[in-house]
Amino acid sequence: MKKVSILLSTILLIACLASAQTAAPTTFSVHEDIVKPSMDAKFRETMKKLKAACELHKTSFGWSTIAYDDNSYRHLAPLKSFSELEKNPFAELETKMGKEALGKIWADFDECIESHSDFVAMLMPNLSYLSPAAGENYRDIMYWYALPGKEAEAEATMVEWKKLYESKKAPSGFLIYKVMFGRESGGYAVVSWGKDRADADTKSQKTDELIGAEAGKLWAKTLTLTKKYNNKRGSVLPEFSYNGVYK
Repeated sequence: MKKVSILLSTILLIACLASAQTAAPTTFSVHEDIVKPSMDAKFRETMKKLKAACELHKTSFGWSTIAYDDNSYRHLAPLKSFSELEKNPFAELETKMGKEALGKIWADFDECIESHSDFVAMLMPNLSYLSPAAGENYRDIMYWYALPGKEAEAEATMVEWKKLYESKKAPSGFLIYKVMFGRESGGYAVVSWGKDRADADTKSQKTDELIGAEAGKLWAKTLTLTKKYNNKRGSVLPEFSYNGVYK
């Protein structure tokens, strides 16, 4: 994990950390790991070791881990302020368990990872519709990039999508995150969810039946503002996530 840069965190909780509570964080540091397929089992075991160490020493730093269908992982950590990005989030753990012991965990991560990157994402509540309930850990995410100079029009179109879903009381919700700093800054992540893939697909099908032709017209409009987009599926992994002991 290369010391997990100075960020630990791709969207996804992505969504559980960003619940509908007014006190919920809306800005996250995100660390992405591209894991070697042959080392996936060891990566997961090392994640368990890191979580166990944090639980044992009751450290304050917490994160949520999401695994995607392309063998990448993203770890999201809520940010209270951007000044936190200048700090080592695991300094407290290193002090409590020792530099050598923590170094062994980082070395195990390094063995498993092909590459990694970091960025900062912000939840856009004004563009989002509904929030995932407890146990809805499955994620379907569209990464979407507006044409240069079309950002304002793009966000206005997202408001139209939200109003359409609200007017039809669509069962499928979505959270929209904007990448503020780091790789592909300015891009958006549109996150939907379900208990599992079948549940998410069922909600999506019911939503399609409700919004029908109106959605087709709005999607055509959206495409005129689009530079590129792609989709990924994944799941939030509570067994590798750590809430932190907030002080």
